[in-house]
Amino acid sequence: MPFTFSQVATQALTTEDLCITDLRDAPIRNRATKFRLAQQNMLAYTFPSFVPGFAEAGVNGMPYGQIVDRPIENAMKEGQLLYGVDFSVSPAAVAKVAGDIFEIISSAVLWNAAARWNSYMRTGSWASAPRYAKPNAQPAPSRQVAVLNLPRDYDWVQLLVPEARDKIEEIRAGLGGKELGLPTSTPDLAVVVVPEELRELDLWADGLPDLKHPSQAELRHAHKLVEGRVEPGEIILAVAFKKSLRSDRLYQPLYEANVMQLLLEGRLGAPRVEFEVHTLSLEGTDALNTYTAASLYAVAEDRPDIHRAVRELYIPETATHLVKRFLGFLNERMSLVSTLG
Repeated sequence: MPFTFSQVATQALTTEDLCITDLRDAPIRNRATKFRLAQQNMLAYTFPSFVPGFAEAGVNGMPYGQIVDRPIENAMKEGQLLYGVDFSVSPAAVAKVAGDIFEIISSAVLWNAAARWNSYMRTGSWASAPRYAKPNAQPAPSRQVAVLNLPRDYDWVQLLVPEARDKIEEIRAGLGGKELGLPTSTPDLAVVVVPEELRELDLWADGLPDLKHPSQAELRHAHKLVEGRVEPGEIILAVAFKKSLRSDRLYQPLYEANVMQLLLEGRLGAPRVEFEVHTLSLEGTDALNTYTAASLYAVAEDRPDIHRAVRELYIPETATHLVKRFLGFLNERMSLVSTLG
């Protein structure tokens, strides 16, 4: 099954594996949808034997936007091949799936970068292909990290150890008594230090071989393993993935970042919580200026170590660049973690 659309490969697929679901004989109530994009199948079809950034061929250096768009392109060609002029999918449906695909592909790339890092932290041996610069951080099992692709509407507070969770619940309960709330809007991805009792799991050091269904499931469910085990200072990075930014959505990541920093830094004494926004397009927005905003809790407390709420607005050039940047971040950030833990 190819990265590039193949008529032969498509015609060999079972109905269950097609990128397009035909709903004409099973319509959705109160909706006019005739065809649906099968997101998981699209990823499995397009990336059947590799993850970008860790492929053997030239995919690693392709413009990142082209990699993210490829599953959509393949699905559209399948629809045209199998259903001809009857095939149509609404732009809104395409945009939603494209955003999810950007998130999943990026999460997989970062997972594999973390696996390369973790293998080195455990064994001291650095894989040579694809070639990435060997970290200068001292190998130590305590410096392993887990890349967690968080489900929609998931409360990231569930990742924290019970004592930390209880303190946050006390804050919420106090606000609730005044008919107020402090909802936590979930980042798409969190990078955490692997809890001590889970450091021997091969899961953290094994890269994903592809984006077939088992690999996608591994990405979706990894957060369940660390629930209730993460110390407040061990959430080292949070990421919001927005394939394109709109002016009316610019402030959602700012809210997410500010609430995380208020609770983790301001109330639980964690070191700086790093929050990033990854996108492929800034067109039509003032995002670069908006994301210079300072972390609000630090402003309110006039802290000397004040910092941005969003540390960086990042547009990946290629999968290779994304991997290199993340490994560089780990090399700097995880060098601060004790080797004795």
